[in-house]
Amino acid sequence: MTDVVIQSASSPPEQHLLSGWRSVIFAPVGSGQRRRRGSDGVRLAVAVLVLVCCLLIIRYDSRIDRAITQVIHPPPWSITWLVTVVYEAGSIGVAVVLVGLALLARRWEVARDIGLSAAGTAAVCGILIALLGSRGGRPGGIVIHGYYMSFPVLQIALFMAVATAGLPYLARGVQRLIEIFIALVALASAVGGHGLPLNVLGSLVIGWGVTAVVRLVFGSPLGLPSAEDVRLLLEEFGIRSRDVHPATRQVWGVARFEATELCRGDRPGRLGIAVYGRDAADARLLTKAGRFLLYRDSGPSLTITRLQQVEHEAYITMRAGLADAAVPEIVEAGTAGPSRDALLVYRTPPGTALSDTDAAEISDATLDDLYRELLTLRRARIAHGAINGDAVLVDPVAGTVVLADFRNASERASPDQLDRDLAGAIAATAVVIGAERAADAAARGLEPQLLEGALRQLQKPALDPLLVRSLRGRRSLLPEVRERAAAAAAIELPTLAEPRRVSWPTLIMIIGSLIGGWALIGVLIDVAGSFDTVIGADWLWVIIAFVLAQLAYVASAVESLGSVAGPLPLGRTVAVEVAKAFSGLAGGAPAIFATRVRYYQKQGYDTPVALSSGAIMTTASWISTAVLFVVSLPFAWGSLDLEATPQAGGDSKLVWIILALVVLIGLVVGLALAVPRLRRLAAEKMRPKLRDIWGNLKVVASSPGKLVQLLGGAFGRDLLVAMALSVSLRAFGDHLRLPILIVVITLAALIGGIAPSPGGMGVVEAGMILGLTAAGVAEADATAAVFIQRLFTSYLPPIWGWITLVWMRRREYL
Repeated sequence: MTDVVIQSASSPPEQHLLSGWRSVIFAPVGSGQRRRRGSDGVRLAVAVLVLVCCLLIIRYDSRIDRAITQVIHPPPWSITWLVTVVYEAGSIGVAVVLVGLALLARRWEVARDIGLSAAGTAAVCGILIALLGSRGGRPGGIVIHGYYMSFPVLQIALFMAVATAGLPYLARGVQRLIEIFIALVALASAVGGHGLPLNVLGSLVIGWGVTAVVRLVFGSPLGLPSAEDVRLLLEEFGIRSRDVHPATRQVWGVARFEATELCRGDRPGRLGIAVYGRDAADARLLTKAGRFLLYRDSGPSLTITRLQQVEHEAYITMRAGLADAAVPEIVEAGTAGPSRDALLVYRTPPGTALSDTDAAEISDATLDDLYRELLTLRRARIAHGAINGDAVLVDPVAGTVVLADFRNASERASPDQLDRDLAGAIAATAVVIGAERAADAAARGLEPQLLEGALRQLQKPALDPLLVRSLRGRRSLLPEVRERAAAAAAIELPTLAEPRRVSWPTLIMIIGSLIGGWALIGVLIDVAGSFDTVIGADWLWVIIAFVLAQLAYVASAVESLGSVAGPLPLGRTVAVEVAKAFSGLAGGAPAIFATRVRYYQKQGYDTPVALSSGAIMTTASWISTAVLFVVSLPFAWGSLDLEATPQAGGDSKLVWIILALVVLIGLVVGLALAVPRLRRLAAEKMRPKLRDIWGNLKVVASSPGKLVQLLGGAFGRDLLVAMALSVSLRAFGDHLRLPILIVVITLAALIGGIAPSPGGMGVVEAGMILGLTAAGVAEADATAAVFIQRLFTSYLPPIWGWITLVWMRRREYL
C-alpha cells in the first residue's frame, strides 16, 4: 500500500511536477488555490480615481503634457531606433511571448485571465475613444506637435493588461523582467510620440484596472506549492512521507505544511515543513524595512536568501535545544527543486497547537511549563520573536509544552525582545483560557520584575501578527489581563512601553504637513499673478476683511464651548479652531473632526462625549448653513443670472460638472435608502452613535446658555465669512446684498466639499467667481475679491494654524 502512495525517486521526468522549463518561468501551480484579495479591490479603486483625474486634466489643462514633452521629445537622432524597438518589441513582443508560453505550457487559467483582461481593456478603450473622439477629449485648438492626441493609447493599454494578468503566475525573476519592460515601454511611448504622457498614464491604469476586475471575479493564485510538490521536494532530501497538507493558518512569505513521515520500521511520525518560495525574500525585506521605519526594534537580522533563512531558523532551533528548551527535532534544511525553494523539515512531538486546544484540557502544570521553557530561552539570551497560539505545542496528557517556529528568533537578544516573548505568552494563553487564568499563571510563573517587564510590552504593536489576528474583536482583553496580572502579583501596573519609532499622531502630523504645505505653496504660486489686480484695492476694506475672517475662528470657538455640558478654556479653544485650518487643508473634514475630538479628550472628557460633541458641532454647522441658505435663497434668486459665466469658461464647466455629480450622488443615496434592507443596515450602524449624540445634546439643550453658544457661534461664523466677502467686494467698489453672498458661498462650499484637492482649493474659488459673475460683478473684480477673501480665510490661516498645532502638541493640548 505504501508503494501506491509514495512514488519512486526514479519516476519519469515528465511526471515530476517541479521539473523542466515551466518551473523556471512559472510560479508553482499549487493545488489550484485562489483567493479574492482585498488589494485587488483597492487597485481597481485607485485605477478608477487615476483615470478620472487624467481625464479631467486632459480636458481642462494641457500644461503638464506640454512641460513634459518639451523635455523628452524628440529623442536624440542616434537613439531614435532604440526607442522604436523598445516600444514595438516591448508592447507587442512581450504580450505575444506571454500568450505563447501560457499556451505552450498548457496553463489554461493564465490564457483565460490574459484573454479576458485584453478583451475587457479593448472594450473600455473602444468606449472611451468613441466618447472622446480623435482629440482624446482635449478642447479644439490645442496642438502638441509630434504626438498622437487620441486617448487612450490602445497598444499600451492592451500591453499593460496582458502583462499584469500574467504577473501572478510567473516566477519572481520573470516578474521583475516584465515590470522593467512595463516601465521602458511607457517611457518609450512618451518619448517617441506615440502618446502624450497623461494619455500613456491613463492607458496603463485602464489595463491595470481591468486586470483587477478579472482577479476579483476569478481570484488570484496564491503562488504556494501544492501538497504533491512538497512531497516530491521531501523525496529529494530522502524523506518519505504521505498525507502532506497545508497548515490551517499561514503567514506571509512562508508556506507551512504538515505531513506523516514513513520511517524505516514503518512507524509513522509527524513532520512540519516550512517552504520559503518566491515571495520569501521580498516578504522579509519589506517586513524588515517596515519595522525599521515604524518600530524601535526592527526584528531579527535580515537574511538575504531563502537558504540563509532556513539555516538561521534551524541553527536557532538547535541552539535552543542545546540550552535544554523543548523544541522540535530538525530533520533537514536546504534547497530543492528547479526553483530552489528552501525547506526546513522538523519532527513535531505529540500534542496540538495552543490555539487549537480546548481550555479545559490546559492544566496549570501546562501553563507553568510554558513559562519554564521561555525562561530557559531567556537564560540563553534567545528571543523567540513569534510567540503565538500556533508556535506553542501543548501535550495535555503529559502537561508539557514545546516551542516551535523560530522564524523570527534572535540570539543575544535585548531585554525588551525577551520581555516581548513573555508578553506574547500571556496574550496567547489569554485568548484560549481567558484573562483570569492567564493572569494568574503569569503571576505564578514569573518573578515580579520579569512580570513587570512583560506587562510593559503587553500591547498589539509588540506582538506577533498572527497573535494580533486572533485578538480581533477582543479590544478589552489585553488591558484586563494587564490589570489582573498586576493585581495577582501585588505590583503596580507599569506604563506601556512605546514600541514605535514614530507614533501614529506624529506620522499623521508629518504627512499632513507635507500635503498641506504642498497644497498651500501650489495655491499661492497659482494666484501670484492676482497681486497686480488687487494692488489698486481700497486697503481699509482689505484690513476689515482680514479682521472679519479671523473673528470667524472666535465664533467657532464659542460654538465649541456650547457643544459640551462642562467648561472649556476659551483661549485654548480658539487655538484649536486656528489649528484646524491646517488640519482641514491636510486632511479635510475628517481631520477637523479628529482634531476637535482629541482636544476634548485632553480636556478630560471621555471618548463618547468627545465624539458626540464633535458630531453636535458638525450638526450645528449644517443647521446654520441650511437655515441661512433657505432664508437667503428667495432674496437672492432673482439677482442670479445663471447664463452669465466667466469668459474663461473652463473652470465654470468644471463647477457645473461637480455640481451635477453632487445631485447625482444625492439621488443615488436617496434611492439606496429607499431599499428596506439598506435602510435597516444604515439604521443599525447609526443608531448607537445617534443615541450618544442625542444624550449629550439633551444635556446641552437643557442649558439655554450652552444652546446660545452652540447655535450663535455657528451662525456667527457663517455670517462673518459672508461679511468678509462683502467687504472684499467693497474694496473694488462693488456691492452685493448679504443673502446673495450667502447663497454663492454655500453652493461653492458644497462643490468644493467633494473636490479631490485639499480643502477644495481651486474649485471653491471657481464656484465663487461663477456665482459673483452671475450676480452681475465684473469678472476681474470677482476674481480679485474672491482672492482676498480666500487669502484671509483659507490661504494664510494654515500657516499660523500649523504653528498653533505644533505648539498645542508640545503643550499636550492635542
